This record gives sequence, structure tokens and C-alpha cells, in this order.
Amino acid sequence: MGTFNKYILKQVAASALGTVALFVFVLVLGNVVKEVMGDLTAGRMSISFFLYIVALIIPGVIPYALPLGMLTGILLVFGRMSAQSEIVAMKACGRSLYSMAAPVFFLAICASLFSLAINFYYAPAADYAYKNALKNIIRANPLQFITPGSFIKEFPGYVIYAKEAEGSDLIGFRIWELDGQGRATVAIQSDRGILSYDDAADEILLTLKNGTAERSRQDDPEDLRKPLPTARFDELVIKLPLGDIIGSMDKSGKQLKRMTLGELLDARDTWHPRREGETTPELAFRDRIEVQLQIQKNFAMAFSIFSMVLLAIPLGIKASRSETFANVGIALALAMSYYLLTVLISWLEKYPTIRPDLLIWIPNIIFQIAGVALIIRSSKN
Repeated sequence: MGTFNKYILKQVAASALGTVALFVFVLVLGNVVKEVMGDLTAGRMSISFFLYIVALIIPGVIPYALPLGMLTGILLVFGRMSAQSEIVAMKACGRSLYSMAAPVFFLAICASLFSLAINFYYAPAADYAYKNALKNIIRANPLQFITPGSFIKEFPGYVIYAKEAEGSDLIGFRIWELDGQGRATVAIQSDRGILSYDDAADEILLTLKNGTAERSRQDDPEDLRKPLPTARFDELVIKLPLGDIIGSMDKSGKQLKRMTLGELLDARDTWHPRREGETTPELAFRDRIEVQLQIQKNFAMAFSIFSMVLLAIPLGIKASRSETFANVGIALALAMSYYLLTVLISWLEKYPTIRPDLLIWIPNIIFQIAGVALIIRSSKN
């Protein structure tokens, strides 16, 4: 590799590495605030465990940060070179746009291959370990997820409240069961509640002592002036499946995004989630397309790096700007357009006959066609 190519490669690699690190930090921070910051501030996890969780989140955001970081880095480098007339000087020395782009394409291919490894192995493994780690916290001490004096909404379909804690018991316990619209259909209160974990059933057991249960009317659940008769109980056990709180972690019910490439290939004929008994040919075809969509999506996301790089080079030259914010704005607009198209196509998984697993490549094709056209146009100028 010549001195010229090394210069381009060094500039782009340094800029891309910095912007990728920035976007990884932003995306990880967003996930941390959303998922585990509340548990840390509430004292439910140690600092060391918190850092371990953060490390497990990083592989999951890299597939999104890599295309965005590469796109931004190239826009910054080529925008600066264009603004300082370096592009003109290189062309005057006999360098074509293709020779300038060659080291960048090499870097993009390497980044795409790295993203493939992340998408099909490291990200699924890290996400599985992340969910399992959170699950182990609940297994070890279910009581720590109930903060006395606060309304707890982490358990889907329920709102839980305890006035105070006394050892392993919760005093002044209240729980509301919600319908699909978030309305309270059952209100239960008891003098004392005990949380335990059933390892065999993978459930949190909530045992209530000496309380009452009141059901609202189905015709108007929000009308509290006309409740149904109150029922009294000495002991009532409520089961809270852990899979509903964090997501199913067993191998048979493993989510597609947590599967490696080998598991996805095996799942094309065996993955039939949440269905009992023998599946129909139509449902089996739909399941197969859903698995193939996940496979193709992982491939498409990895090669989106090359697609965005192909478009970034001529745009960086044309923008002729060295301002950071202008280039970051262009990168964000392009990346959001790509991700929006990907999300829209992913919604078509309910219609397997139109083959969304193939349509998922449309954003890449659009970006590559636009990039090739702009590069040809820029090389002629």
C-alpha cells in the first residue's frame, strides 16, 4: 500500500474510530438509563455488577454505532479535505477518485466482516448473558425489587405497593391487576406479603396473608362507585412468571435476536413460538420467513456499512465542509433514513408471501445505487 493510500486510510480510520466510540457511548448510555440505572440508584445491584451489565450492553449497540460512525468519520475527513482543496490537489497529481476511495472501501469491508461476527455471535451471546444476569438477581433476592413506599410497575399486568418491609415480609401490601388497556380490574390488599422464587416453574411466588380482593365491573372498570362484593382470604398465592418480566430465556423459547447463525439456520424448520400442538403449513411457512428475515437483517445491517461508505465519499466531497456539526447532521439524516426503511420492511413479517426476508435488502440497494451514481458523477468533475 502506497504512502497516499496509507494517508487516506489513517485519516479515515482515526476519524471513524472516534465517532464510533462516541456513538457507542451515547447508545450504551441510553440503554443503561432505560434498563438498569434505576436498579443501581435503588441499591439493587453493586457497582461491579453494574459495570458487568454495561459491558454486556456494548456488543448489542455496535451494529448500530458502526455504520453511523463510519459514515460520520468519512464525511468529516472528505469534507475537510475538500474544504482545504486537498481533493483538487490530489486530482492534479493524477489521483482519481477511485484511488482515493480504495483504502476506504477496504476499511468498510473489514468493518462489515467485523459487524457480521458481532451480529451473529457476540451480540446474541451478550444479550443472552445480560438477560440471564438480571434474572439471577431476581432469583437470588426477589424482595429487593419491591421498594417500600413506592408503586412498582416492573411486573407486566400488575402494580404493586408495600407500605414497609419487616425482615423478609412486606407489610401493608396492595396489588392491582391490570387489563390490556392498563385499567385496574382486581384490587387486592393484605396485612402481609411474602416473596419467594420457584426454581422449577421459574416463577416469583407472591404469598398474601389475611386480605381482601375486589373485582371491578367488566362493563365499566373505572367506575369505582359500583364495585362487586369483596372477597376475603386467609392466604392467596399469585404467580409472576419471570419470563414475563425479563423475557423467556429457555432454549426452546429463545428469541430470534438472541440466536447465533448456527441456531438460526437450525431454527428455520424447528422454530414455532408460543404455539401448542401441531402447526399448520401456513404457520410453519410464516415462522420460516420470520427466521430468514432475522438472518437477512443481520447480514443487511452488517453490509449497511459498505452501503453508507459508498454514499458518504461523494457526499463528503460535495459538501465541502469541515464543520463537525454539519457533517454529523448529514450522517444522522442518512442513517435515520436507512433505519426507518429497515423498520418499515420489518413490519411486513406478518405478510410472508411478499418475502420480507428479501425486501430487507432494499435500503442497501438504494444507498449503493445512489452512491455509485454520485461517485461516477464526482469522478467526471
